[in-house]
Amino acid sequence: MDDEKNKLKMAVIAGAARATKYYSENPRASEEQIIQKVTEKVDEILENIDDTI
Repeated sequence: MDDEKNKLKMAVIAGAARATKYYSENPRASEEQIIQKVTEKVDEILENIDDTI
C-alpha cells in the first residue's frame, strides 16, 4: 500500500512539475491547454516513475 501511495504522490508532483514547465515555456497558455499537454504526457510520466521506484 505504501508503494502505491508513494507512486501516486510522485505522479501528482511530476504532473505539477510538467505543468509548471509547460507554463513557463508558454506563459500565454490557458489552463485548458496546460492540462491537455500534461494529459498527453501521462504515460511518459508514469513510465519515468516506475524507473525511479
